[in-house]
Amino acid sequence: MRPDPANDPALQARRRRARRTAWWLAAIALAVYAGFMLSSMPGR
Repeated sequence: MRPDPANDPALQARRRRARRTAWWLAAIALAVYAGFMLSSMPGR
């Protein structure tokens, strides 16, 4: 029987890094979106 991959520390570390990268990309995308929305407001 093969070991459970959910308990593999290397896989868990990769998932943590992938999740952290996804959060950073989401934050950057949100900042770009907010920047475009704020720059489109005339007179401010």
